[in-house]
Amino acid sequence: MKNPSLIFGTFQCNNEKEFSSMIRSVYETGIIGFDTSPSYQTEEMLGDALTFLMKKENIKRDAFFLQDKIDGWQMELSKGNIAPFVEESLGKLKTDYLDVLFVHWPFQEYLNETWMTMNKLKEKGVIRHIGLSNVRVRHLDKIKNETGILPDFIQIERHPLRTCQDEIDYCKGHAIVLEAYSPLCRMDERLLKSNVLKAISEKYEKNIGQVILRWHIDTGVVPVFMSKKKKRIEENCNLFDFSLTNEEILEINKLNMNFKIFVESVCCPGI
Repeated sequence: MKNPSLIFGTFQCNNEKEFSSMIRSVYETGIIGFDTSPSYQTEEMLGDALTFLMKKENIKRDAFFLQDKIDGWQMELSKGNIAPFVEESLGKLKTDYLDVLFVHWPFQEYLNETWMTMNKLKEKGVIRHIGLSNVRVRHLDKIKNETGILPDFIQIERHPLRTCQDEIDYCKGHAIVLEAYSPLCRMDERLLKSNVLKAISEKYEKNIGQVILRWHIDTGVVPVFMSKKKKRIEENCNLFDFSLTNEEILEINKLNMNFKIFVESVCCPGI
């Protein structure tokens, strides 16, 4: 399956009735990529929603691109032998394989053991691709040097206030797909008030969120977005009738200030 240009995230979606409606709206707009994690507590709801869609639309599992994560507590509890947790997640998602499995945070204890287990599951076909979340270039070099295995995907916080050019360059040089979570930076006021983004928005008759998502796509990044509103979901998918110029991309890049919503040292001490 071709990698999707957009992926729908399920972080902080805990209302089951609302969740099912969201997934239907997402699918109706043409999005086939979905992201979850044990810590989000949405695996089972996502599995139910996608199973319902498959039956209703008479489509097969390979119509969707499904990705999950391994959390730090699972790495520690299993000492890196995370296969039983993957099996549990597959059961909740009602699938026999994952398109991508990420290490959620690169806790150094048992990271290499977890990584090698994931690679074995990839060889068995249980996982199609393996990935790392919340990493920087130094983490990628370290795991490559210690295990000889680079990720197929990485997922990091990335938006115009944190452009991550080093990670983008590294991924392009090593054929790694880069995904961006929090791609709109929760519509930070500095983005909403940006004259650069306002001007581009007016030029293309798009809102600022659409311009930012297009910026991700035009810089080779897959945005993982989330919304509970059908109208916003539809807007966030209406991105393929325009492209940004190189000059506009460079102007947006200048908004970078290495601002981060999720502080790494709090989520992952020693990162």
